Amino acid sequence: MQEVTSVLSKQETKILQTLASGKLYKEIASDHNISINTVKKHLKNVYRKLNVNKKTSAIEKYFQEITTT
Repeated sequence: MQEVTSVLSKQETKILQTLASGKLYKEIASDHNISINTVKKHLKNVYRKLNVNKKTSAIEKYFQEITTT
């Protein structure tokens, strides 16, 4: 299995980290000074790269990696 952080871009990783902290899309957009549509686009790419269909699965894969390294 490829490591999550090696598959995702730096921006995608930052967005996923912020999502994992429990923030809403509009809060993520504000934190990163991007639009909500850009947040959605990044997350769509994250889901595709991690081969998942929902945010809980993406967050789970991310946390599995950071707790094992």
